[in-house]
Amino acid sequence: MMIRHGGGPRGGVARSVKKMRAYLVELIHRKRGDLGDDLISGLIRASDHGEHLTENEAAAMAFILLFAGFETTVNLIGNGMHTLLRHPAQRAELQQALTRGDEALLESAVEELLRFDGPVELATWRYATEALAIGGQSVAAGEPVLVVLAAADRDPDRFGAPDTVDLARRDNQHLGYGHGIHYCLGAPLARLEARTALAALLTRLPDLRLAAEPDELRWRGGLIMRGLRTLPVAFTPEPAAASRNGSDAPSRP
Repeated sequence: MMIRHGGGPRGGVARSVKKMRAYLVELIHRKRGDLGDDLISGLIRASDHGEHLTENEAAAMAFILLFAGFETTVNLIGNGMHTLLRHPAQRAELQQALTRGDEALLESAVEELLRFDGPVELATWRYATEALAIGGQSVAAGEPVLVVLAAADRDPDRFGAPDTVDLARRDNQHLGYGHGIHYCLGAPLARLEARTALAALLTRLPDLRLAAEPDELRWRGGLIMRGLRTLPVAFTPEPAAASRNGSDAPSRP
């Protein structure tokens, strides 16, 4: 609900944010008396040893980490797998590399999948502090300016054949993780998660395929996150799994 843009009940986003914030504040308050080896406890320890975050500030930090660290990675893996399933020759080349134990292509593949169809379409909103012109368009003071990362990552002045998937692309300084002081704090973890998930799917389920026509797939609404509502797939179980199930038939999606 918190990342939807329209289509939900009136006030639904505000109520969801309020509920999540209240939950996190209560959780942080409870954790103070029972610190463990977890992220919230780590925030509390940082607060108590120099950062001096209030419970509301710690809740805001946990909120950002939860939102940015979960939704983005889910859609990175989903969008990336969708792209690979739509480009069988590129997928086959990546599978062959993984079979050989060569993960170099996997690393560049994750970067290309981020560039080609990343999970975050827009940067955080900016507001003009004074009247200006950008690209021949007038922007009045106080008006919002939306920086579309997805468009920048398909810029033909920056990328050769920007609408083509090239898993071996080397000159690939995309903006999937942002830039400068707003560069994603969790980029190394997101890269690791994506490499791990894609490698497991491609090696364990070598004949993974779409179980729906591409034009039947539905994307989530909103201007912030780009991701599929569902990604129906099918695959053939390994013989041992098939024998346990008493059937050699392909799995249901």
